[in-house]
Amino acid sequence: ELINTFENFFNNDYLKKFYTTERHSFNMTDGGGAFGFDIQKSIEFNLLIIENNIDIIVETGTHCGDTTEFLAKIYPEKKIITCETNPTFFKVSKLRLKEYKNVEVFNVSSDYLINNLDYNKNIIFYLDAHQVGKYWPLDNELKNIKKGIIAIDDFFIDCINYNFDHYDGKILSKQILLDNGIVDYIYSNNPFSSPLFPIMQNVRITGRAYTTKNIDTTTFNKYNFFKKI
Repeated sequence: ELINTFENFFNNDYLKKFYTTERHSFNMTDGGGAFGFDIQKSIEFNLLIIENNIDIIVETGTHCGDTTEFLAKIYPEKKIITCETNPTFFKVSKLRLKEYKNVEVFNVSSDYLINNLDYNKNIIFYLDAHQVGKYWPLDNELKNIKKGIIAIDDFFIDCINYNFDHYDGKILSKQILLDNGIVDYIYSNNPFSSPLFPIMQNVRITGRAYTTKNIDTTTFNKYNFFKKI
């Protein structure tokens, strides 16, 4: 099935849009770019969109809109909602993304945005706003999600080549999510799977976690890109 998916979606047009999306983000440890310029990360996220008939893509932490613009080019027919609390980044991304009629950029907190979505649609969340000043919004983001598929970036996967976020002495890891009782299970990216394309990000590759809330999916078990942790 992966071969069919690759031929129909992960083709030269996909690669062109990924690598030609400008890396506008600044002060980023990975140098910016769509999905941190990690092609494999983008494929994992897009497999979840394709296989689960997603209607709405929600991104928390727009920054300057690198990932947002790539998704807008790939999915002109889908609604993309993103938020950024930094006023400078918000203005930059709002201006950059104005030509994409399917994109809405909000200058609100991520937990507020998530709490005010239309949950009658199929939603996927890309949670990447892990620290806002002294506030770490992830717990409230996950609590406010009523239903959907969830991707969490910068996650600890216990692999030496993959970076992760931490805040106030706590590592963004499986234990935090399970201890808080927010999710029942977690998958991560599988660092030992074979990527479809060479990963050109050579500065900072990050781990990621995947889960769901009040929705079922078979995608995690169909592809060895994901592993249960």
